[in-house]
Amino acid sequence: MFISKSIIFHPEFENKEELSDEIIIPSYHLNKMMKQYKDATVLYATITNTDNNQSYLVTIGSPHNYDKNTIFVPQWILDIIGSNDSVIKIKKANDIPVATKIIIKPLDPVAFQIDTLHCFEKAFMNLHSIREGITVPIITEIGTIFAYIEKVEPAGISKINGDVNVEFINEFTPDISSNIPEIPSNQIISGHVEPAEPLEPVEPLSPEERRKQVRDSWAKRYQC
Repeated sequence: MFISKSIIFHPEFENKEELSDEIIIPSYHLNKMMKQYKDATVLYATITNTDNNQSYLVTIGSPHNYDKNTIFVPQWILDIIGSNDSVIKIKKANDIPVATKIIIKPLDPVAFQIDTLHCFEKAFMNLHSIREGITVPIITEIGTIFAYIEKVEPAGISKINGDVNVEFINEFTPDISSNIPEIPSNQIISGHVEPAEPLEPVEPLSPEERRKQVRDSWAKRYQC
């Protein structure tokens, strides 16, 4: 059993705003768990919030030596399992199929004003698995947008290993924004989505501004 902390509180971990599914556990426990993984190159594990029994598939990254009771978890995963300093169980995950297709529904029309495919490919680089029915934050050059994972094949929880077919659902109609291409509602778009010309140029955020934006976003959630 462990106490979960958001990875934003890890003093040395970099790129905390990236969409990663790696957790950081005490080195003492990692050494014990390594016996279960043998020659595995990716250490898949399931973490479970003991307060509500909600679980998520993660991977174990580099260990820490601060104590033997704390694990650091990306905030977006803690939100999914409803954890806020909760007691967490960790168990080795087995028999995970490889994802062949992911259908994504961006929740912000701005997603279709940029190179959508490139944006999501870059965001998913640090993910080792994906689960349908969740909402994930995507860091882009114009800020954070959110996207709903509509469908994952061949199983609702699948690991990302190599090429995968990615499709996008555009539910935004042209009257929402004159920049949105005229694409019928619910039509699935495969491959590259050509960005539309924005009405006004958007100045890219600096890395420091992006990190602040993410921290502020998470902080507002817990003020409610």
